[in-house]
Amino acid sequence: METFFVEFNVGSLELSGIVTATSHCRMFKVEMVTNEDDPIILRRSLKGEWLVLERGKRTLSDKDFQELEGAIDEWLIEFYSAKRILVLTDFSEAAANAARYAALLSRDLKTRKLVLYHSFESILMPSTTGFAPVGPGFTESSAGSLEKITRLKESLEQLVLPETKIATRNDDRTLIPAVTMLVEQLRTGLVVVGMTGKSTLEQILIGSNTLDLAKSCPAPLLAVPSGATYQKIEKVVFACDLKNVVELTPLLAIKTFVKALGASLLILNVDRRVGDFDPDEMIQLSGLHELWDDQKPEYHFVENDDVAEGIIAFADRKGAQLVITIPGVYGFFEGIFHQRVTNQLASRSHVPLMLFRA
Repeated sequence: METFFVEFNVGSLELSGIVTATSHCRMFKVEMVTNEDDPIILRRSLKGEWLVLERGKRTLSDKDFQELEGAIDEWLIEFYSAKRILVLTDFSEAAANAARYAALLSRDLKTRKLVLYHSFESILMPSTTGFAPVGPGFTESSAGSLEKITRLKESLEQLVLPETKIATRNDDRTLIPAVTMLVEQLRTGLVVVGMTGKSTLEQILIGSNTLDLAKSCPAPLLAVPSGATYQKIEKVVFACDLKNVVELTPLLAIKTFVKALGASLLILNVDRRVGDFDPDEMIQLSGLHELWDDQKPEYHFVENDDVAEGIIAFADRKGAQLVITIPGVYGFFEGIFHQRVTNQLASRSHVPLMLFRA
């Protein structure tokens, strides 16, 4: 999440701040009004320690800054522990399965609100230049969409905790910008999607659409394979490479989510060669330990010519219930949905993939 609002106390006053987070929630700009000339600039260390870089033009005391920093921490924990979840559906069986998965996951996360969303714009098909409308014959009506999403809501209400509220949204907006806007408006800390698309076009995998979502969505994206059934998440694999480890890893987001699950963390690097690290890779290894050692994870280094295959095999062998990776960094997700990779590889993976934006 890049921009959000927090409220904090300054003496007897309650102030509102517009917070813009950058560098994976390590740098923060805080403004009391939009485009403020002299904003507050804060830095949060890897260990969660705060430093005031610019105090801004307001006379805030050190205690006031502690209140502000605490409010930001509270907001980030609320967001990344997925107290609100957005579930995308196209009413295919794969999407229905992902919705059931999200509902059961919400119990373990103690999610307070589950939002179902369907865009009834024209169905999109992958092409060599991206996506193109199939045609007006495939366009759904608003009434039909509302009826289907209401039935889906009713079927999920028996799966969630009694205190979890389920809401629905349906409109004709283009999917990816609509999801971005909904995440920001509803403050949903997790977006859930099935791995296959419209049942009408059941022979078409729309992995590219999911990948585009993962690259643009402000919240983490959970992609649920059509054959996945929910199991309590006790082991999480974080698959990463050894390039720009400190700069590219969304540390706070992953830590917060894994902690909310109460799961153990397995950090995995798959490469064509293992054990022969060059000087730059040794520096990256040091950075990896700097990021994660306080979580006491298991570190694993696996040799495999096929990175995607290596990750799937490792997750299966360890009995992990979730794989986390970063699209565009490791290339795992792109590999699964590349046109030259068979549908068998995609369908064989029964472990959900959680994708954090680089």
